Amino acid sequence: MDWIQLTLVGTALVVDVLALWAIGSRIFEFGFTPNRVAALGENIVLLVNLGGSAVLYAGFIRGRDAFSRLCDWQQFYLYVLAAWAAVVALLFPVVFGFA
Repeated sequence: MDWIQLTLVGTALVVDVLALWAIGSRIFEFGFTPNRVAALGENIVLLVNLGGSAVLYAGFIRGRDAFSRLCDWQQFYLYVLAAWAAVVALLFPVVFGFA
């Protein structure tokens, strides 16, 4: 069952890279908008989270890491997600001139 979960994380990484490519091509072609920047930032945050999770999960499956390290990573990453949400909620209105 652990291999299936690691495969799902790997698949999510591939999908996230495709999403980043699509967002990047839209930004390159049509320019920056608040939605595109928010989506780009969220997908970068997600890419790092999934990458770290994949490495730690593979280490757990191989017996090199404790499962608690993966849990600690996920708990820490809640702060990163909250920080990005705060940036979008508090700084985007200032940067993009929302009233």
